[in-house]
Amino acid sequence: MNKFIVRIQQFLFVLLGVFIPTSIAITNLIIGLLALCWILERNFKAKFDIIKSSNWMIAIFALICFYALGMLWGEQHLNADWQFQRLALLLIFPVLMTMNLKQETIKKAVFSFLGTAFISAFTAIAINNNIILPLSEYLSFIDPSWRNSAFITYNYHNVILALATTLSLYVLIEKKSKYTYLLLLFIIVYSISIFTERGRAGQIIFNLSAVFYIIYYSRRNLLRICAFLVLLFSFQFIIYNSTNVYKDRFDALSNIIQNNGDKDGGKIKDIRYVFIKESLNRIIEKPIFGFGTGSFGTIFYEQVKSGHKFDRHTTPHNQYLYVWFELGLVGLVLLLLIFYYQLKELFRKKDGIHRVLLPLSFMLLMLVDSYFFIFILTICYMFLYTIYSRYQQE
Repeated sequence: MNKFIVRIQQFLFVLLGVFIPTSIAITNLIIGLLALCWILERNFKAKFDIIKSSNWMIAIFALICFYALGMLWGEQHLNADWQFQRLALLLIFPVLMTMNLKQETIKKAVFSFLGTAFISAFTAIAINNNIILPLSEYLSFIDPSWRNSAFITYNYHNVILALATTLSLYVLIEKKSKYTYLLLLFIIVYSISIFTERGRAGQIIFNLSAVFYIIYYSRRNLLRICAFLVLLFSFQFIIYNSTNVYKDRFDALSNIIQNNGDKDGGKIKDIRYVFIKESLNRIIEKPIFGFGTGSFGTIFYEQVKSGHKFDRHTTPHNQYLYVWFELGLVGLVLLLLIFYYQLKELFRKKDGIHRVLLPLSFMLLMLVDSYFFIFILTICYMFLYTIYSRYQQE
C-alpha cells in the first residue's frame, strides 16, 4: 500500500510543476491530494523527526502559533479568518520536505515546471504582440482580467517566470545539463515575456539572477563583467524603446520617485507610498507586539484617509511591514528566522552559493508585496525550495 502511495506522490509532485504556471485551481487540487497521500502513507515518527531537526520548519510553526496568540491583543481582528487561511498553507512546507522523493522525480519536476512556464511565457508573448487574442476569448474559464499574461494574472505570472529563469540558470550552469540549448531557449523566451508584461517584481528578480551569475562567473575578469552588464542593460533599453508596457510602467515609477510619491499632479499620493508611511507611523505606536492578528486591513479601512479605497483584505504590499504591523518585532523576527535557517541549510551544500539565490530572491520579492501569504506564489516557492534543497550533484 505504501509503495503505491509513494508512486502517487512522485506523480503528483511532477504534476505540481506542470500546473503552477498554468492553473491555480488544479494546483490547489494537487496540494490537497499530496496532503492526503502524506497522511495515508503514515510513517509519522520519521516525518516528525525530520521536522524537529529543521530549525526553519520549527520557525514556521512558531510563526503560526504567534499569529494565534495575536488574537489576544488589539481590537481589530475582522481579517483574522482570511489571515489564517493563508497561514494554513505554510503547513504544506513540511509535507513536501518529508515526502519520499526520488532524484529522478525531482529532475522530472524541474523540467515539467520549466516546460509549462515556457509554454505560458510563449503564449503571453503572442498575446502581447497581438498575434493571438487573450485566452479568455477562447476559454470561458480564463479570467478576462488576465489580458496580458496567459493562464494566471500578470503580477503572479511575471514572478513565476523570473523564478523559472533562476532555476534554468542554476541547472544550465551548475548542473551542466545535457539540455543546454533547450534551457537557453527557455531563458530567452522567459526574459522577453517578463519585460513585455506589466509586473515589475519579476523584472527585479530577473536582474538579480542575471547580475549574480555575471559577477560570479566573470569575477576574475572585470572587462567580461562590464561587457555582460552592458549586454543585459542594452536588452532592457531595446525593450524599453520597443514596447509601451515596459516603458509606461518604468516612467510611472520614475515619476513617482521624483515627485516624492505624488500622483496626478499632487492630487493624491501613490498607494505604496501611503502604505509605507502610514504603516511605519502606526508601527512606532506598538513596535514589539503590533496591533494583533487581522488588524491591518481593518485599521486602514477605518482610519486612513488618503484618497485610496481600502478593504479588510488590504495588505501593505510589503511582507515585512505586514507582519511587523500585526505581530510586532517578535513576529518579524520569526519570519526572518525562517529564511535565515533556509539560507544556512542551502549554503552548507556543495553548490550552496547558487542555491541560496532562491530564498534571497523571495526575500527581495517580499519587499514589494506580501508574497509569502499569496497562494500560488507560496506554493511555487515551496515547490522550488524542495527542489533546491534535495537536488543532488551529478
